[in-house]
Amino acid sequence: MSLYGVLRSGVSGMNAQSNKLGTVAENIQNSSTTGYKRASTEFSSLILPSSEGNYNSGSVTSRVRYTIGDQGPIAYTTSATDLAISGNGFFVVSDPGGANYLTRAGNFVVDGRNGNLVNAAGFTLMGYKLGVDPSLNSLDDVVPVNMSDFGMQAAGSTAGAFKGNLPYTTTEVAGIPGADFVDISISNLTPRDKIQFSVGGGALQTFNVTTQGTVDDLVTAINTAVAGGTLNGVVASKDLATGNLVLTSDPAGTGVTGSFTDMTPAKKTSSLQVFDNVGNPVKVDIQLERTGEKTWEIAIYNGTTRLDGPTTVTFNDLGQLVSPTSLEFGIPKGKNFKLDMTGMTQLAGEYSVTGSANGNGPSAVKSAEFAPDGTVYAVYEDGSRVAAYRIPLATVPSPDNLSPRAGNVYEMTASSGGYQVGFPETGTFGSVTSGALEGSNVDIGTELTAMIEAQTSYTANSKVFQTGSELLDVLMNLKR
Repeated sequence: MSLYGVLRSGVSGMNAQSNKLGTVAENIQNSSTTGYKRASTEFSSLILPSSEGNYNSGSVTSRVRYTIGDQGPIAYTTSATDLAISGNGFFVVSDPGGANYLTRAGNFVVDGRNGNLVNAAGFTLMGYKLGVDPSLNSLDDVVPVNMSDFGMQAAGSTAGAFKGNLPYTTTEVAGIPGADFVDISISNLTPRDKIQFSVGGGALQTFNVTTQGTVDDLVTAINTAVAGGTLNGVVASKDLATGNLVLTSDPAGTGVTGSFTDMTPAKKTSSLQVFDNVGNPVKVDIQLERTGEKTWEIAIYNGTTRLDGPTTVTFNDLGQLVSPTSLEFGIPKGKNFKLDMTGMTQLAGEYSVTGSANGNGPSAVKSAEFAPDGTVYAVYEDGSRVAAYRIPLATVPSPDNLSPRAGNVYEMTASSGGYQVGFPETGTFGSVTSGALEGSNVDIGTELTAMIEAQTSYTANSKVFQTGSELLDVLMNLKR
């Protein structure tokens, strides 16, 4: 065996263990680095040709590998712009020179100079503007995710909803019949009330209250209707003792039955705020007036200006809306507006309605919000949200063969394969969690164990080198 081979083996072993100590040191240093992937040193033997009587000592080679494909632990934070990937994929980021890289480090904050989202290493988060479809194998068309592009804005209202319950409740007071008359108590007289009567068991006749406000007015109006032929068979009068309405059969001698139906509440008004084209608030009044047992009239006003109606709203016997299901009208200095009423009912309960409308007044961007599918929303001070970008995820066939670069980023190599690009929660790509970060996949206990192993092997290889050096000195002294 060649003494030079022994020396070479000792040095080779020491270099290999030195590399292992280097990866251990790097892992320990980055055990708290967001998205860092553990490095390890893999050894392989280098065997040299030997003869039967002469062994030629070989050496060992080392290669550093990264566990880039292994998921790190997810830890939740208080920042909405912190992003963590659960599952497969990498964020696409770019350096100041515009070169694109992959990373799992999602600790992004807004750069005050330009509004870009930048992580702790200074790399800018890249995304697609809405409507742009990514290339499946290219990072072309990605742009910086920049919230300052969505400055103050206003949106005119185009749609809204009006739903709730209109009261079905009516109060019917039956009259007290006499020999040839009926005495009907009248209270809370308002338009849409009605008086119904039957003479001698005949057909039911109805008098609808309009402008009449007193019993005297009713007496006059009913007698006028009889004279005009609209009603028949009765003469109306007022009971001076009780103030009630009295309907007497004409000719006398025939029995009369009757009742008074109080249709209150007769009229209700609710208001809805919408916005015109430049974001000015516009107050829309929705007026409802009961016209029958199962019908109401609805009209839309802006102040004294009528925008739509009156339109008859009809309910069925179950209190469900029959028609119309929506109203359409124009907002002053705004857009055409559609009011959805499919949630209206007429049940035996109180008047209880709610309303909503889209659009907003002038408002500035307050923050960014991220959805699990990668959609980025600009959140405005008034609480409205506008979809702004969509973040892609990219990966390669062999993530562990990506080439690490400074800043905890990776770039494609021939061994890793080409880029595959898609959106979160599609295909094999993972999801994005806002307000969370993926931690390092380094385990300190494992690294300390590896450090002891490397130290022991390094010391043993140094003894091999030292022994070989001493033998070489003996050989040289023999020559002298």
